[in-house]
Amino acid sequence: MNYNENLKRLRDKLDAVGADAVLVSMNNFFGNFDAEYSGIASISGFTGSNGRAIISKNRAILSVDGRYTKQASEQTDNAVWEIKMYPEFDTNALTEEILKPSQMLAIGAFSITYKSYLSLLNASEKFGFLVKILDKFLLSEPKKSSKNIYLIDNDRKSRILRIQETLTNDEIALLTDSAVIGWIFGVRCAPNAEKCVLPNCVAVIPHYGKPMLFSDLMLENKCNEFEFFNIEQFENVTKGLPKSEFVLDYSRTSLYFPEVLQRNGFSIKQAQINYGMFEAIKSEVEIKNMKIACEKASLAFIKTLAFVENVTNTSEVEIAEFFENELKKYDDFVSLSFNSISAFDQNTSIVHYNPMTHGNKKIDSDGLFLFDAGAHFKTATTDMTRTIYRGVPAYGTKKIYTSILKSVILFSSARFPDKSKAYSIDAIARFFVWNEGYDYHFGTGHGVGSFANVHEHPRISFNSNEEITGNMVVTVEPGIYSEDFGIRLENMLLTKLAAAPGFIEFETLNFIPFSQKLIDSDMLSNVERDWLNEYHQKIFDKFANCLSEDDVTLNWLKENTRKI
Repeated sequence: MNYNENLKRLRDKLDAVGADAVLVSMNNFFGNFDAEYSGIASISGFTGSNGRAIISKNRAILSVDGRYTKQASEQTDNAVWEIKMYPEFDTNALTEEILKPSQMLAIGAFSITYKSYLSLLNASEKFGFLVKILDKFLLSEPKKSSKNIYLIDNDRKSRILRIQETLTNDEIALLTDSAVIGWIFGVRCAPNAEKCVLPNCVAVIPHYGKPMLFSDLMLENKCNEFEFFNIEQFENVTKGLPKSEFVLDYSRTSLYFPEVLQRNGFSIKQAQINYGMFEAIKSEVEIKNMKIACEKASLAFIKTLAFVENVTNTSEVEIAEFFENELKKYDDFVSLSFNSISAFDQNTSIVHYNPMTHGNKKIDSDGLFLFDAGAHFKTATTDMTRTIYRGVPAYGTKKIYTSILKSVILFSSARFPDKSKAYSIDAIARFFVWNEGYDYHFGTGHGVGSFANVHEHPRISFNSNEEITGNMVVTVEPGIYSEDFGIRLENMLLTKLAAAPGFIEFETLNFIPFSQKLIDSDMLSNVERDWLNEYHQKIFDKFANCLSEDDVTLNWLKENTRKI
């Protein structure tokens, strides 16, 4: 794809819409990113999941979060694009840089959240530029999925009722988070689709009456518990509803929807309830299925890591394919839950590295290998990461790895008051990373869905006010990155009530050894050694017998679960 030519085409259309600059975002709906739906990808080549760009006739600025600064620099033409790190350079600051008073900024109705739009209006009043909303994309419409969606068995009636009970008589909930919608309505993309959640969907749930689901996909089986419409019918269908107040999450709703509703006489207000937290609390059945899925994915992961350390010549893509082939041995495997991050040597420094888009590096020498991968099974989803080393690592590498391992152990062993804010426990995982003079520009962890989005609520990050309580499945994934390397470790954890009343603790769900050759045992306390030895013994006891005819994997397992 000729990105510079697409950028030129975009700039040529600014005059036609009477604009001096245009704001372009990553995707059109929120909660399910796909690079194919990204306007930024088509004009820059950047395929990350978070970013915003402002383009004028003579400047092109891309602002990304700390996970993507290196990736953005490598994927874009540095002679054309200026890379800024968000939030130090947020959208409002960029508009002030580019636009003069009375100049016009064009925005797409699907290219900005309503919250960001309101903030942008405040900036326009402060700095004197104007804002124009475009009904259509300047280059082309996003691709529509050709897959169908189908119903899964879940208690959708009670879940819909749970949402309705949060509303008053004259309120209607507008939901745009695909994971939340999939959880409530029990809908998923067809089993042969690359993603199980709906890419473009919204839901309308009135206090009384039948809920409505809007999507650009076809529903295979009719459901009497809700009405189904094409997303293009949203305005025509909703304008016929009794005039009332829509409740929505301003930070997760595209500008298009509240604009349409207000244009047709409805009032809107910010939702006071985070509906995403409803799905974060798992049922007993969901927890059971998550444990089974974690065990299956862990064994595939172990075989993959053993293969990496023992094969003489392979590639990043071949490793990702090896893992997927191991998962395909299970009858209930549906698909990967995301594109596997299979990164060797300096590629480990790119937080969301994808060998399919960045370049498939050969693995035929010594060096770090980072593997972050997950699976969708018919009833559960997984997400795990390990970093290993081919050859003999230097002392400095071991010191950094062990610091991250200590962070995982400290977080996994933590006990904290029920309903603690996520930002307060985020700091626990950063303790040993901070001690080494590093930090990571992403959250410590996230919720994981039950055959749904791999990234769900709660968000465990430095700015998350979400409450952590029992029966949640979350990840812990601290890391240390530089220009030359990246080391990250990730486990899936279940929150549960501790013996001490009113407190929460964790149970580790996955069973993958940590790399013994990367551990500096002198850095571990006796408590940390005991935790690690107990964890490794559980792994060996669980998998040793089923690997009796696989000498390569069994020997690797023995070496990496030996007592420290």
